[in-house]
Amino acid sequence: MRQNTEPVAWTVLFSSFAVFVALVVGVVFGLRWFLFDSEVSQNASVTLISGTVLLTRPGAALPEAVVQTITGLNESAQIDSEAGSQASVAFTSPRTDTPLGDMQVYGSTLANLDFMRSPRFDWSARPNRVAISVTRGRARVSTAVGVSRQVIISVQTPQGLVVLERPGSYSIDVTEAITAVAVHDGAVTVIAQGSAVILAANERTTVQSGEAPAGVLTGARNLIVNGDFATPLSPDWTTFKDRADPADVEGQIDLAQNVGRNAAHFIRPGDNWGRVGIRQKINRDVRGYNSLRLHVAARILSQNVSNCGSLGSECPLMIKLEYTDVAGASHEWVQGFYYLSDPSNSLPLRCVTCPPPGGAHQRIQQNVWYLYDSPELIALFAASGQTPATITAISIYAEGHSVESFISEVELLAGD
Repeated sequence: MRQNTEPVAWTVLFSSFAVFVALVVGVVFGLRWFLFDSEVSQNASVTLISGTVLLTRPGAALPEAVVQTITGLNESAQIDSEAGSQASVAFTSPRTDTPLGDMQVYGSTLANLDFMRSPRFDWSARPNRVAISVTRGRARVSTAVGVSRQVIISVQTPQGLVVLERPGSYSIDVTEAITAVAVHDGAVTVIAQGSAVILAANERTTVQSGEAPAGVLTGARNLIVNGDFATPLSPDWTTFKDRADPADVEGQIDLAQNVGRNAAHFIRPGDNWGRVGIRQKINRDVRGYNSLRLHVAARILSQNVSNCGSLGSECPLMIKLEYTDVAGASHEWVQGFYYLSDPSNSLPLRCVTCPPPGGAHQRIQQNVWYLYDSPELIALFAASGQTPATITAISIYAEGHSVESFISEVELLAGD
């Protein structure tokens, strides 16, 4: 009996056609994914600023100490800082090395770099994405300015998720029981237990373990105007220039973007003493506040006078805070930054001509952004018998012979 093969043939034909269609659809969707949705790893590096910071690479049995800068960090790298230490983690685009954002890691902090991806091709609509886990400690997260493609940096803590989706900056403090978030610039979303809170500049919130965010809380009040230098210096800042020799270089002050930050730029390639700087009148009564702290981001490119000179008064970057006490007397507090140390150890580490309560100048790495947070200033001034009543003005300047430096993130934070 002759077997009817026609059904088998039709089955084979339809099966082949289905496989062909599946292959075509798979190729089309696969090609579309590759062209529009595929991602590549970003460039990431960690730079030691002070103290001891350990880096554990994926698959490594033991951590390695961070000395100066380590590049080529991969996803799942872990950063662990000892008490009193500080490091900076930078994220840049994989093709152009354009700064995308950074994370400043403070002491006793444990952080994992979970995810660092950018679109493979420029025509993709996908954003640059960075995902970090912070298990304990304190960090300050910032997205770069002047980036054409959106940058999203998210931080997961044991209590919740913090998402920064546009240029800005926020601090995060993490313990076993609570996460505290404070926004300095821009806006962030804090998510926990199915609830979300959106925070704007000078707002904060806390998240307890197993609870939703506490809502929008009043943050510290920033007494500085245009401290992020997002707009022209005038009218908020005035400039000044001094020099010992009228024939010497005067120096200049301008605004620039430096490694993803808007900054004031001081440059003076002189042969003799000179100073270039900016000043802002504040005139704010601080008697109703319980705390006052200064935060700045500082970067020094060059200096040719060791330390801060023979009197400790010629730092390549200096900050002077003017204030009056409750008796009406005027005072100054000066903080300097430098990188070029005195090999003979004979030069002072503080300004010897400045009245108390000045402290030691900060030695920082050359050509690296350094985030400085002052001591609590109300208590510091009061300990010298100068309980502050009014903050009069702030001056930021570069002093010496040949100097070049940047300043950004100028914040004078007054808390209730």
